[in-house]
Amino acid sequence: MSAARRLTYFAVVAMSAASRLAAADRYEASVTLRPIGGVSRVTEDVGGNDGATSTAPRATGATTYSAGGELELAYGLRNWLDVSAELVASGCTEASYDQARVSVMGAPATGHLVRTTRLAQLRAGATLRAGVAWVSTLHLGLGVGGRASSAATLAGATQGRMFETTPDGMSSGVSMDGAVVARVGLEHRLGARWGIGVAAEATHTTGFGAAPIDTASAGISLSYTWYPLLPW
Repeated sequence: MSAARRLTYFAVVAMSAASRLAAADRYEASVTLRPIGGVSRVTEDVGGNDGATSTAPRATGATTYSAGGELELAYGLRNWLDVSAELVASGCTEASYDQARVSVMGAPATGHLVRTTRLAQLRAGATLRAGVAWVSTLHLGLGVGGRASSAATLAGATQGRMFETTPDGMSSGVSMDGAVVARVGLEHRLGARWGIGVAAEATHTTGFGAAPIDTASAGISLSYTWYPLLPW
């Protein structure tokens, strides 16, 4: 076989393999583990009120670090479209609010308030994909979950004496959340089964009876792929 014919043969084989891998995106199932870390803006109703138009406390945000992980199960409906479900767990470092205005046993109080938050969510969404060996992705999803908040601690001074206490309505507890997430990523296929990638995402969590949390995070991913509807 001449060099030209060998080159043509290997080019045809490579194109065939690439075409086969790309076509498999329509039928592939994958599981992805994604550790993430970032920054969260945690809001609490500790800003006092204007005393004229409203007696409700104003929402005040505090910036914290956050970390967690995502476990995603996806299935390809088209070469360019996946649908997925993912389980997410994350936690924020202690949020700190200076000059928090709250109530203690029905009386107004002001001081330094701290609280920690943990989140667990179940999300569903769709991912747009482009590429074969290197795959760029855009994911949009919605979810529901639970928020576990620690008892808030208010520290201050009254009549020259220091105090620490838990404000009214800010004891530890669990509440329900809704979430919206947008994620962009880049994945590299190591073969027919394994892949690695990087991703960045923004999440807005709205509490049903609790103030919102906004998070910007990034992470790496490891994925395993199989083809439940194909014989190979």
